[in-house]
Amino acid sequence: MSKSNPLDRAFRILDIVASSGREMSLVEIVNAARLPQSSTFRLAANLAESGMLKFDPGTKTYSVGSRARRLSMFISREKSLRVVLVPVLEALAYEAGETSFYVSASENGNQLLEFVVPNKGANAFIHPGFEFPVHATAAGKVIQAFSEDPAPRPDAHLQAYQPHTIVDPKRLSQLYAEIRKSGFAINDSELDKDVFSVCVPVLIGNLVAGALGLVGPSSRIGAEKPEVDLLVEKLQASAAEIATLVA
Repeated sequence: MSKSNPLDRAFRILDIVASSGREMSLVEIVNAARLPQSSTFRLAANLAESGMLKFDPGTKTYSVGSRARRLSMFISREKSLRVVLVPVLEALAYEAGETSFYVSASENGNQLLEFVVPNKGANAFIHPGFEFPVHATAAGKVIQAFSEDPAPRPDAHLQAYQPHTIVDPKRLSQLYAEIRKSGFAINDSELDKDVFSVCVPVLIGNLVAGALGLVGPSSRIGAEKPEVDLLVEKLQASAAEIATLVA
């Protein structure tokens, strides 16, 4: 008998049902999982209640639930997106000589999905788990500006990371309007000192799927407007390529 914890046993049951590709009775799950019938019944019932499994009272069988299917689709889309992103990010990083990155727009916060550093040992300036505040980063600002409701909440508490970080909601609303008009956003030492980044939106139809950007030291990137314009052109072409491949 397995001494694994309840979460391990629940995942084992879910994996067995999903791998079967069909509806399974409780007895079949018990035999496949090699678990006591009482605990298997309890775990299967909990999985069904959460939507990970679906229980048919007529046939008394279990199948994969809608919640598990949605999760599977999300993981599949993310893997597919990474396959599309990596070559584009590599080309951008090597051509611009700076770290390229993609931030995925999400209701749970903007997430760094992938990044490429042009040279081994170079400072990436970003890392997995990096946060992208909507008022102090190029990615956060461009995603917010192209969202369905870009206006910041009047009661929002926005941290002033640097002396010139914009925290006033009215000024931010004006900035978001300018970003929508220009099609890109910059961050010039607004989150971290002496770090510059520029981002453009990746639009799937009328929806912003994420932000594509470049980041590096202020001393090397974005010091002059012509340079920023050139980087924006490269980013917009790459963003259009990503949108086409994903769509």
